Parts: sequence; C-alpha cells; structure tokens
Amino acid sequence: MLKRLLQVEEPPVRILVAESDQIAGYAALTTDYSLWSGARYGHLDCLFVAKEYRGRGVGQILFLKVREEAHSAGCVRLEWQTPDWNRQATEFYRRNGAESLSKTRFVLQLDAG
Repeated sequence: MLKRLLQVEEPPVRILVAESDQIAGYAALTTDYSLWSGARYGHLDCLFVAKEYRGRGVGQILFLKVREEAHSAGCVRLEWQTPDWNRQATEFYRRNGAESLSKTRFVLQLDAG
C-alpha cells in the first residue's frame, strides 16, 4: 500500500530514510493547511531511529532534513506529537528548539466499509 502511495504523481507523504548496512531510521512528513493561521504547515508523522543507531546523530540528521523538506514545501511551521512517557524523544525535541503545547488528542475510528 505504501509503495503504491509513493508512486502517485504528487505523493501525500515524504519519507526520508537513513541507512548504513541496514535501515538506521526514517521520518515521514505530510503537509496540511491551517485555517487558523492561514498558512501551510508540516506534520512530522513519525521519526524513528533503530535502537542500535540511537545516540549516533541519526535522529538529528533526519530531523534537520525534515525541517528542510517542510521549509522547501512552503511550510511556516512543523508540528508533531509524541507520548508523554517518551522522555528520550521529548528531550531530543526540546534540544532542537521545539516547544511543547498542551492539547487533548481526539480519535474517532471510522468504519472502512
């Protein structure tokens, strides 16, 4: 399904992959438009680094590349979320200049049929 999604003329997601002898990590970026701010923004859907590559700068490189991709797509900001319990991730994002905003996340499952 992902392969098909990435083969369309204008894929709705950009996936960045860091690799060595195997996949070391990846990040996925989507873009959207905010009526509230009147501007396009990027959504970091996922940033993952394999355990054996953590602490080696892989996440930093992926994060910087996502920022560049979002900026080149005309985004004025980048948004994402991470669970409260993931202290390692929240510290990483704060070191990279991100602010934490309190929000309540709602999910409504829709029937696929």
